[in-house]
Amino acid sequence: MAFSLSDLIGKDLVWLLDLSFAGETFYLSKDHEEGTFDGTTYGYRPGLDWGGVLEDQIDLLTDAPSPNQVSLTLYLQDLIDVPQAVADGHDLAAATGKLYLWARGTAERLLIIDGRVTDPSYGSSSQPVTLGLEENAFDDRALFPPALAQITSTTWPSARDSVDLERYPWIFGHPGDGAIYGSPGLWINTDTLLIAGHPVTTGTGNTVVVRNSTDATSLTPTITASEDGLGLDVTVVDISAMSGSDEEDEYWIEWSTSGAGGIATHDGTVCRGAGDVLRFMMEQSAVRWDQGRIAAIVPALNLYKIDCAIVASPARRFSPLQWIREQLVPILPISARQGPEGLYFALFRYDASAADAIDSIDVQLLEASREGAVAYSSPDEIANEIRLSYAPYAKEDKPARTFVLTGDDETLAQNSKAVSNLACRISRDRFGLREKEVTASAIYDKPTAGRICHWLASAYALPSRTIAYSAAPKYGYLAPGDVVTLTDEEIAATDLVCLVDSVTWSEQGSVGLILRAIDNPARETF
Repeated sequence: MAFSLSDLIGKDLVWLLDLSFAGETFYLSKDHEEGTFDGTTYGYRPGLDWGGVLEDQIDLLTDAPSPNQVSLTLYLQDLIDVPQAVADGHDLAAATGKLYLWARGTAERLLIIDGRVTDPSYGSSSQPVTLGLEENAFDDRALFPPALAQITSTTWPSARDSVDLERYPWIFGHPGDGAIYGSPGLWINTDTLLIAGHPVTTGTGNTVVVRNSTDATSLTPTITASEDGLGLDVTVVDISAMSGSDEEDEYWIEWSTSGAGGIATHDGTVCRGAGDVLRFMMEQSAVRWDQGRIAAIVPALNLYKIDCAIVASPARRFSPLQWIREQLVPILPISARQGPEGLYFALFRYDASAADAIDSIDVQLLEASREGAVAYSSPDEIANEIRLSYAPYAKEDKPARTFVLTGDDETLAQNSKAVSNLACRISRDRFGLREKEVTASAIYDKPTAGRICHWLASAYALPSRTIAYSAAPKYGYLAPGDVVTLTDEEIAATDLVCLVDSVTWSEQGSVGLILRAIDNPARETF
C-alpha cells in the first residue's frame, strides 16, 4: 500500500527489515522501533546498518524494470550465532527478506523489496553480516502454453504424422482479419482440424475461413467445441465439405471480426483489447504482480486491438512475461515497474495536461530545491518518421501492411497513404529526417496501427527534459509515472506539465524527485 499525503507530513521515515533465516524471522531497524501493522505489533531491534538511498525509478518505455536491490550490513550477534547456524545446515544464501519504509506512528508501511539474499558473507559470531537483498520482477518461472496442450498419441491418436508434438494454437482477437492467413489448422482426425487449444468466442457468426494452401481451395465452416484425449477443451472445424481435402495438405485459418474470435476475457467477450490480453498473460505468469494497478490501465490499453495466434514450437515454450516483453511492450505506451504489490505497468501519459496533474510543486514556496541543470534526452533517440509493419502473413511470418506517420513532405508526396503529424513536422524542421522502424506482429487493425505510430511520435519526435529536485517529505507519496505541474522561475517554468521519473528515499527520510517534461506541440512549453 502506498503512503497517503497525511501519512508523510510531519512524520519520520524509518527503514524496517524482516529477515527470514534458519527457521526464524528477525526484525531489524537502525534503532528500537515498535509498530502495529494489520493488527499485529512488531518490535524491531537495532541491527540494520544502511546509509544508502533507494530509488523508485521508471525507465521510460522499458520492457523490464531493473531489479530492486540494496546492500545491507546486519548486526545479528545478539539474535543468532550465524556461523553455528550455517554449520547446522542453514544456508545463508537461501535467506529471504522484506524491506519496508515506515512513516513512524502510522499503521502503514511501504513494502520496497520482497526478495532473496544475494552475495552474503560472514565472519565470527560477533562480526556483522553483509548481504544484498534483491527482487527481480521479471524472474518468471512459468511456461506457456500449458505443457499438455500438445498433439500426441494420447491427445489425438489419429493425427497425421506431420503435426505430431505440435503445440495447440492460442488465439487472441481475430488474427488474419478475414483476409490473411492468421493461424495454422492442424489435421487431428479425418477431415477435422484443430484451430485453438481452448474454447473460442462467437461474433455475429461462429465461423472461420479455412484455406488449403496446397490446392488454393477454401471453406467457411462452423466452429465446434471438442475435447482432446486428456479432456482439455479445444476448438475444431469439420472440412469434409472442402473439395479434395487431404491430410497431407497445409491448412491455414483466417479469423474475421464478423465470425468467431479467440479466447474470452473476464466478461465473456473476445479477449482482444491490449489491456485484457496483458492481464490474461499476467495471470499465466508466476511472478508477484499488482492486480489493482494492472486493472486500472486496462480501459486505456483496450483502445489498442490485439489479433494474434500464439504458436509455440514443439521443443520450446516460453514464459508469459517473455511474450509480453516481446509482443506488447514495444507497441504500447507502458513502462514496466516494480511496486509494493509486485510487477505492474505504468502508462506513458504523453498527452497529459495540467488538468491531469495530481499535485503541483512550486520552488518559490520552498517546496523543492533544484539539484543541477535541466538535462535533455539523447538526440540519438529522436525519430520523426515512424514506419510500422504489421498484419503478419502467418504462413511465411512476414508483414502484409505498413503504416507511415511522418513530418517529411517528400515522404508524403511519394506515399499517398502516409499520414502527417505535427510533432513529426516540428522535429523534421529542427533535426532533419530521422526514421524509426517498428514491427508489430500481434496486430492487424489499421486504427490500432495509427494509434501506435501517434504515441511513438509523441515519445520520440521531440527531446524530453529532466530536472532533479530535493523535495519536501510530503511529496514522498508520488510514484513514477504520476503527472505533476512544476513552477520554477529560475528555469522559466510556470505550471509546466511533468511526469515523475523517479522518487529517491534516503535513510534520513529525504525525498529526491526527477521530473520529466514531455514536449507537446498542442500545449505551451518553456
